[in-house]
Amino acid sequence: MSKLEDKKKRIMQESLKLFAEKGFHTTSIQEIASTSEVSKGAFYIHFDSKDDLLVEIFKYYSETIMEKLNRMEHSSDDPFETFTNQIAAFLDLYKDHKEYLLMHFRDNIHLGDKMDDLIRSLHKQSYDWMEERLRNIYGSQLSVHMTDIIIQVDSLLSGYFKWIAIHHLDFDSTHLASYITHHINLMIQDVLQENAPPIFQYQDLTQFNEKDELAIQENIDALYEKIARLSEQDKQEAKEAIQVLEEERTKQKPKRIIIQSMLQHLETHEELQAHVQNIKKYL
Repeated sequence: MSKLEDKKKRIMQESLKLFAEKGFHTTSIQEIASTSEVSKGAFYIHFDSKDDLLVEIFKYYSETIMEKLNRMEHSSDDPFETFTNQIAAFLDLYKDHKEYLLMHFRDNIHLGDKMDDLIRSLHKQSYDWMEERLRNIYGSQLSVHMTDIIIQVDSLLSGYFKWIAIHHLDFDSTHLASYITHHINLMIQDVLQENAPPIFQYQDLTQFNEKDELAIQENIDALYEKIARLSEQDKQEAKEAIQVLEEERTKQKPKRIIIQSMLQHLETHEELQAHVQNIKKYL
């Protein structure tokens, strides 16, 4: 890490302590600079504003969390044990970065579109990560109940983080993770046994759907660009497949078998596979 990156990280770490102690809005840039042992001018080398600093803090800690969780993806052959290990690692990270947790519960921070977009993106990332973990453990039987279950799991985790932060509770990460995943399993077994109609489903999450639509369109646009590399016959067939895909998606009741068939055809071309796989994630 360069000296410049060291200073940037130091500013983020020291500012977090101040935000947790005093609050985001009452902490000045001069205080951040003084505590970080840099000049006010040096602060502006790394960040455009205090708002920009906070966005960078969210990005940095979110990336740190996901990197640690991904490193533990194969910590066990048992997906439930892996999930428990990842929750323990998640708890360890919050234990090591209490200031980040405290900031969440101290201030109701709204910084406009840039921050709102980041929060929505992180929220979607969190949903996708949890959905993949639960599918690995329970398979497709959860599909219809997935959104309700993720909401309840999020509530359970958030509740613990809130009480830990407010009351400065000490805990053993491994023990608490086992307790949490045990009760998640009990809740899921109860939902599956009862098999009542779901309260919410993925399509109800309008913020996700808007973001998904943008991501799908970006990948469709990329497909149109990439087919230029194909032979004339392959290019024409791929173009027709993309057009059918677009037309079917806009129908009031799109036929999934047609969409899947078009994607399957496009995926036969190596140049298009990455974008096809991206589209599949959002359908």
